[in-house]
Amino acid sequence: MTETLVRIPQLTSRSGWRWIVATAVALVVVGAYVGVTQPDNRIFVVTVLPAFLLFFGALSWFSTWLDPAAGVLLRVRCRLWRTRVRLEPSTSVALVSDRGGTLLLRARPAQGRGLHVPVVARTDYVEKSQPPALLRQLADAVERYRAGGARPVAEALRKQADHLDGGGTIASSPLAGLITTGVLTAAKAGGAGAIGGHLG
Repeated sequence: MTETLVRIPQLTSRSGWRWIVATAVALVVVGAYVGVTQPDNRIFVVTVLPAFLLFFGALSWFSTWLDPAAGVLLRVRCRLWRTRVRLEPSTSVALVSDRGGTLLLRARPAQGRGLHVPVVARTDYVEKSQPPALLRQLADAVERYRAGGARPVAEALRKQADHLDGGGTIASSPLAGLITTGVLTAAKAGGAGAIGGHLG
């Protein structure tokens, strides 16, 4: 990582991470039980379960970064796989809800895979916003590099930053009103706040 990179935190909580760990432990316990009590299924346990755990780990182990100098959003999974999205006129940006309690900054290039960056989360597990300084950095970046749809996104991010700097709460913040939930709420999803930022 270079010194110009700014880390974008995951908007998670301890409860959310406990849910992830508990799910992984439960899978191991069930796999061990099946391996002991059902010998015919042991081949399934020793092949499919490790693959599933590796996939689950890859889904959970990632970091997201902003390179303000280059105008790039970067996601690194397991320190191996990188997804870069350059903020430029051919890249569209928008604030979208994951319908699980998290508002995301979506950056979608004309070609290739896009990224979703968590901005505000309001679930049964977490109520957080990215800090004002980072919100302004994101706003400056999308505007400076003229990403498609940058102006309304930048204005909304700055309003959120001003609200938080003024002592406002997450619940009453400008971006909180853009969060929607679907049929499966964060509680039913078992910690959507912990994985909402994994999109992208």
